[in-house]
Amino acid sequence: MMKFFLAAVLTLCRISMANAENLLIVGEDEIRQAIEEEFVEQGQNQALDVEFFGGQTVFHIENAQKAKILVSGLKTDELQNRFSCNAEIFADGKSYARTNITGRYFLLSEIWVPSQNIQKGEVIAPEMLKQITVRQNRIKPSFVTDKERLAGKEAKKLLKEGKIVMDRDIGNQVLIKKGDVVTVVYRTDKVEALGDGGKGDKIEMLNPKSKKTLFGRVIDKDTVEAEIQ
Repeated sequence: MMKFFLAAVLTLCRISMANAENLLIVGEDEIRQAIEEEFVEQGQNQALDVEFFGGQTVFHIENAQKAKILVSGLKTDELQNRFSCNAEIFADGKSYARTNITGRYFLLSEIWVPSQNIQKGEVIAPEMLKQITVRQNRIKPSFVTDKERLAGKEAKKLLKEGKIVMDRDIGNQVLIKKGDVVTVVYRTDKVEALGDGGKGDKIEMLNPKSKKTLFGRVIDKDTVEAEIQ
């Protein structure tokens, strides 16, 4: 009895292996690519990603060598980013199956993020940044995603590799610190900075002789261009 059972198991295994060798699988990746190509055909040149809600998206085709997917009737709802379409699967040139697919689509954008951990107080260099692809609906107004707006800024907190940087996480490099004595450009008087400032920032200063306050823009770590009042 045991020998008969083992023989039956071995036979089933051989049949399963034989079936696997003759099985052609059309999966979600192939369906997704065909739908994205149809978006392009309809004039959508921006990269996008799709999610499926309904419809068959995986097909197991026996004794077939080649499969093709034909997408038609693509309709979109731009307000909700939804889509629907018909997909027909051909196996070796013959129609195998049809399905109606529904889902959502998301436009993609390339953004810049740290390519390494950047410590608080470090100045962000261009080589510390890299590009990643994200869905546009995940990009908030408070995010800083342009390379030009990130490079040269000082990290106000630890910036983690691959994480999107928020506006409050960076600032101008601090060149003049509160209490520093600097030179006013239009005359050689020494004044005391009453606040922190990076290059181009406007800060308040105190003339220790006259005890008067004035404002100016930071030129470098020793110099402020005073505003004539």
